[in-house]
Amino acid sequence: MVKKPRDLLEYVVVHEIIHILAPTHSPRFFDLLSTYYPSWSEARTDLNELPIPQI
Repeated sequence: MVKKPRDLLEYVVVHEIIHILAPTHSPRFFDLLSTYYPSWSEARTDLNELPIPQI
């Protein structure tokens, strides 16, 4: 994650924090994610399209 764009890191942090309130990817999880990070779908797509760096 260190080499990913900062806005995508924010998405990941919000995603993981929401798991405290909604442990699974349930409708409630996505409702909360939409409330606190409305552009989550675009961020997820961008993150998934980036290459995985080799260690």
